[in-house]
Amino acid sequence: MKAIIFDLDNTLLDRRLAFRRFTERLIDEYMIIELESDKQVIIEEIRIADREGYRGKRELYTELYNAYRWKEGVTPESLLAYWFSEFSRCTEVMDGAIEALDLVRDNGLKLGLITNGSVHSQNAKIDFAGLRHYFDAIIVSDEVQTKKPDPEIFAIAVQRLGVEPSDAIYVGDHPVNDVLGARLAGLQSIWYRGDQPWDERLNEGEPALGHFSEMKKILP
Repeated sequence: MKAIIFDLDNTLLDRRLAFRRFTERLIDEYMIIELESDKQVIIEEIRIADREGYRGKRELYTELYNAYRWKEGVTPESLLAYWFSEFSRCTEVMDGAIEALDLVRDNGLKLGLITNGSVHSQNAKIDFAGLRHYFDAIIVSDEVQTKKPDPEIFAIAVQRLGVEPSDAIYVGDHPVNDVLGARLAGLQSIWYRGDQPWDERLNEGEPALGHFSEMKKILP
């Protein structure tokens, strides 16, 4: 093993916590609600509508605009603009992630990052979290015009790291985009267990991490 490559959202970053923080701020800033109990219900409804981030933001905020009461002057465009300006400020690093990155670096391995998403949003989160200096290569899907699980994006990453696919491990929470995608590209893969359900195309009992405190078990 010469390199470990990580996913970003819901792997190194706790996107679920960040999205809840953002939604609370969005409601306080723009929405008209009557009761605090209504706020908690709406937060959960928006979480479900977001589909863990796997949904176009323009579609999402147009739907939310039509579903709730908003303060005067609010438009779908202003809600979308608020997303792009504020979500990165809600970024939260996953528990144990910094220690895991330090451990990988101390073991002399190269570090990479592959993330699906927009160049602006993903880079803003990386910088807000203070993670950029850890990585020898950072690949954002919109920048290279291909996204996980396409094997091409993994090939770009190992090429930039200067290693062979078989010498790299990919760690991510999504069974298809991360685990299956990496394997199709010839990398080893580790599933970071989260809320994503396992996929029937993958065998049960595959290598997995439940918390970054277990990182030592995959190091050489």
